[in-house]
Amino acid sequence: MQRQPLSSERTPLVPPTYMFETSISRSYQRRLRNFQCAVCILLIVLLSISLLVTISYNLGYDEVDDELPQGNQTQGTPMLQLALNEDLSPMLDKTWPLDNKPPRTWVGISPTESDIAAAVAKGKEALVQRRMLENSLTPLDIDSPASRAQRAASTSPAVKPLAETAFAAEEATRVLLNGTDIPTEGGIGVGPSTESNFDEPIYCRPPTKPCEMSKYRAQDGTCNNLNNPLTWGVSNTPFRRVLPPDYGDGISSPRTATDGSILPSARDVSVTVHRQSYAHDSSFTVMLAVWGQFIDHDITATALSKGENSSLISCCNNHTVHPECFPVKLDPEDPFYQDYNLTCMEFVRSAPAPTCRFGQREQLNQATAFLDGSTVYSFTSNKTEALRSGLDGQLRMLKLGSWELLPPSTDPVDGCNTEEMTAKGRYCFESGDDRANENLHLTTMHLIWARQHNRITTILKKMNPQWDDEVLFQESRRILGAQMQHITYAEFLPAVLGQDVMWALNLTLQTEGYSDAYNPEVDPSIANHFSAAAFRFAHTLLPGLIHNVDASTGTVSYTHLHEMLFNPYALYMEKGPKYAVRSALNTPVHAVDPHITTELSEHLFERSSTFNGTTNPSPPLKMPCGLDLVSLNIQRGRDHGLPSYPAWREHCGFNRPKSYDELSTVFDASSYSRIRTIYKNVEDIDLYTGALAEDPKGRLLGSTLTCLIADQFLRLKVGDRFWYETSDETVRFSLEQLAEIRKTTLAGVICANEALLDDAQPRVMEALSATNPLVDCKELPQPSLSPWKIPTPDMDKKPGKPSKKSNKKL
Repeated sequence: MQRQPLSSERTPLVPPTYMFETSISRSYQRRLRNFQCAVCILLIVLLSISLLVTISYNLGYDEVDDELPQGNQTQGTPMLQLALNEDLSPMLDKTWPLDNKPPRTWVGISPTESDIAAAVAKGKEALVQRRMLENSLTPLDIDSPASRAQRAASTSPAVKPLAETAFAAEEATRVLLNGTDIPTEGGIGVGPSTESNFDEPIYCRPPTKPCEMSKYRAQDGTCNNLNNPLTWGVSNTPFRRVLPPDYGDGISSPRTATDGSILPSARDVSVTVHRQSYAHDSSFTVMLAVWGQFIDHDITATALSKGENSSLISCCNNHTVHPECFPVKLDPEDPFYQDYNLTCMEFVRSAPAPTCRFGQREQLNQATAFLDGSTVYSFTSNKTEALRSGLDGQLRMLKLGSWELLPPSTDPVDGCNTEEMTAKGRYCFESGDDRANENLHLTTMHLIWARQHNRITTILKKMNPQWDDEVLFQESRRILGAQMQHITYAEFLPAVLGQDVMWALNLTLQTEGYSDAYNPEVDPSIANHFSAAAFRFAHTLLPGLIHNVDASTGTVSYTHLHEMLFNPYALYMEKGPKYAVRSALNTPVHAVDPHITTELSEHLFERSSTFNGTTNPSPPLKMPCGLDLVSLNIQRGRDHGLPSYPAWREHCGFNRPKSYDELSTVFDASSYSRIRTIYKNVEDIDLYTGALAEDPKGRLLGSTLTCLIADQFLRLKVGDRFWYETSDETVRFSLEQLAEIRKTTLAGVICANEALLDDAQPRVMEALSATNPLVDCKELPQPSLSPWKIPTPDMDKKPGKPSKKSNKKL
């Protein structure tokens, strides 16, 4: 890539030689020199004073910081408030992590045993009728954007029986509340226990055996929290509910307007507020969004409702509508979809999760909440075993000549494989997360970390030949998970939240030694609003065109973003992974605001005429048009009963807006006028739309998103017993090992794998700059695995030959 020449330290910092006219007297020259000297002395004095002031300020800051409790440096002290933007300072008056608002008490009368028995019978009867209905419905076309959207959610077949149990309990709840006046605010609350009247999951019963102490995490997150071993952060459990849900009927139907009417169509909100913009944020690269999606898939996996035999549900093409349908209404004069004569966008509701009680609907998180590398290894033991080679701790890979790819997925109906590519012997890929093929950048990140695992196991095997396959695998998995945590909190979160928020809320990492931040009273489970709205901010970062520069020719090429979705076949080319990574490093992101590229608001999961390299274009109106990601995000929040935007402002310590006038200084000007047009009442504004509309005041995110994202990641740090900096003797790394892990950078991981790049900027989520220049990959610091070498008796049996520490790098 051509770069502007930069000044360097070799540039002589001396004043130019001036040529004076001979007519100027010597006295004038002497006075000029004296004046220059006086100016220099004055500048030196001013610089000295500035330096002293800076040192004094820093010393004062350190004194305040040192006085804070080590476990919770989050209470609002004057010095920390000065460090934060004025718009964020109210957050510090809250207790961190933020407290969940408890649900209201049960609004119904206390049911008798016979009441519960009758309600359970009705719930089971409703489930039978639902199964009969599903048997009569036509599934969704498997080769459609809507099909790919549902498959992108990657719902396991194991979810279906859990969702059916939750549905039956939900219907039984309606029976118990028959005739009860349900409040319009706060819903019905938490009801009595279902007492195993349904086929409930294991977490509804007390643990049957104590947790086994091990330095290795459980695959599904169980026993991370010893007091809540089956629920906190465990896969296939409900999302954490922070504010009571706001359902239209108080039980489960999607949120409605404050006056009881239907909210404006999510598509109308998208068209009105979230229209395309071309404002780039030159400070960051697409790699920021790629890493955000990679770790999002590590900690969240919202399960969707499924039809008979876990088939995909069609909501727009059946005369009889499935009860879990919640399609997006399209205006007949929609500026895009009118060309396709569409008035309905497919949308199926999230699967309900068993809560072990009668009450309001909750949704299911299939992933573990912890940053544990489950995107690489999966959160289910069966999938993990299928990904392993069974030899020397390695993961299975597809070998193509001198390089390796992820193992192929030969499932013809996985939503990614195509007949054209299958005929050529090219398939999509398998990884720890079934969403790995969703876009080319994401697939490449999965590939990098699978290679990283195998690099680590290879080095560990040479250093410790006595280790078997299981030990090599678990040790490598443990190291890799620690590296992912380090990158997230050292590179990603400072870019997203800002260093001031990182320091104020104790999100920073230690530079040496251990951390005692773990708090077993903190629930790390992923919050419902975080998954369904707040952490979807990265969708606005993505540009419509991804560009790449061929270093050998200087040629710049462009790819439409939607053409990279479910299209990982470029990786089969020898330079495919390198081009994919380089394009993520070269392309600047958009600013975080309500605006989103039409590549995602009109062409999501569309298969264009150029897909798979086809050069014969089809007539535009005959091509299947894509979906609108913004509409799906807004609809998901309503589906989950997320309270409106003002409630979240209040939750974070900010003033709750009661009128649009109070939002005039909170929203940016264009968003403010458009939101007033589409929402009748301030209390109707969706969290996703309102939070993105906030003026970030020079930051990446507005205040509400900053608050909600910071709270979740604080919980993932202090609520994880296996946090990589922990001092817990059972699970901790040695100090020498920890020092090496702290050398990890995403740039280093990328460069270390199969010479994927020749050079890269040290902070790959940030754009090239004078302080973040391109450097040779060999110059990037790399951790050493020597602290993992286990001394053996053989090392002491060879006199005269000192032991050699391995210098192998991760």
